[in-house]
Amino acid sequence: MKKKIIGIFVVMLLISTILPITGTVFAGDEEDPEITDEEQENWDIFGPLINNPILFKIFQLLGVFDTSAFDTIDIVSAWIYENPDKPSYLYAGLKLENLEFINQRTVYSVHWECNGIKYVVGSHTHTNGQYISCFGGKDRKEQHEAEGSFDLENNIVTFKIHKDFVGNPQPGDILTTTWAWTALRFTFEPLTWLFLGELAKDYAPGVDEETSEPEYGRDYIIQY
Repeated sequence: MKKKIIGIFVVMLLISTILPITGTVFAGDEEDPEITDEEQENWDIFGPLINNPILFKIFQLLGVFDTSAFDTIDIVSAWIYENPDKPSYLYAGLKLENLEFINQRTVYSVHWECNGIKYVVGSHTHTNGQYISCFGGKDRKEQHEAEGSFDLENNIVTFKIHKDFVGNPQPGDILTTTWAWTALRFTFEPLTWLFLGELAKDYAPGVDEETSEPEYGRDYIIQY
């Protein structure tokens, strides 16, 4: 009996050792997020407003933007999790350098893939927080209403979406290719199209310096 107990203990120890190596975890949180901005210390915001300082200076003089706007989309980390009391929902947290509502449009999103299909939860805000919309579903295809909350004190956006809208993943299913994306746009989005997309944006975890290919965060295993 003693040998059997020791054997079970050894197996459990091996499992707990292997999981972190494979990059697959059962639950994420702010302390151990699936996604971390690897270039956070270098302030890796990019886009037209960053590439063209004169253009940004003009908008700044006009009172459209100031430098604090970039901190509102500067990703620190992101994580996916579940609540055992609400097993029908999937949650995602996104931490920013300095979350605050501004007059222009900000976009926040967390992405993943499950069973070969790409999914997203995200939100748009503008007019100093008077307008907030949250969405989720198949990435760039079917979009459904999601719930979102903004913790300005701790700089965290939290998303909540019914699992039916994101492929109805079952316990044991793995969410792969996790990443987060944010953007800064004009409140009136068609004006942004003049700049061939977002005015400024951020991506996490980052881009491979040698291949210029996007990198991804850790996997997440559905628990409930």
